[in-house]
Amino acid sequence: MFVRSLCFWVAGVAGLCAIMGCHGENVSRGDRDYPRENPNPAQFLSLHGTIDSSLDIDFRIEWYAANPECRYATSRLEGAYTSYTAWAPLVTSRQGDQFSARVPIDGVLPGRCQWRFGGVTFSGHTGYRTALIATNSYPLKPGQSPNGIVELHCKWVSIDRPGFTNPSLDCRWPKDEDPHASVLGGILWWHPEASELEVHIIAE
Repeated sequence: MFVRSLCFWVAGVAGLCAIMGCHGENVSRGDRDYPRENPNPAQFLSLHGTIDSSLDIDFRIEWYAANPECRYATSRLEGAYTSYTAWAPLVTSRQGDQFSARVPIDGVLPGRCQWRFGGVTFSGHTGYRTALIATNSYPLKPGQSPNGIVELHCKWVSIDRPGFTNPSLDCRWPKDEDPHASVLGGILWWHPEASELEVHIIAE
């Protein structure tokens, strides 16, 4: 009886997932719901600053699906799901230690999944990706600027934990952050009113 009940329960969960469209993996390029590039983006964020020439840094722009139907099961038995996400390389201009990039906030079309800007991450040529710009849903405090400046001190380290490819780029911040700017924990918090964010990545 227990085995039969368990089979019915598993079948019911599978059937529900089939109805709600909760697949077991994230969307991939070429899938129906993968975000399509916006041919005419209108909202840009200026990102600029300096990167130590000894550090091989790359940036990614990320997107997330706001439509609750656009998700996948990370654990069907526990009923855990996460929204679809996608990313693309962020093209940057480099001249010596100086860099700049235009971040297209509306760089993909919303589509059925209601794709939205999810932030910017960075990494060295190997290793764990770190959030640089995260999205901000709370209102600005009185006198708080939507723009911000962050300084990160980075070095190559070996991390003996799953998910890390060594050497990995480890970045820290001095924690003397400006309380009047949208910076917290070494992360720039993007606000719809922001027009310019600045970052300095320094090698230790």
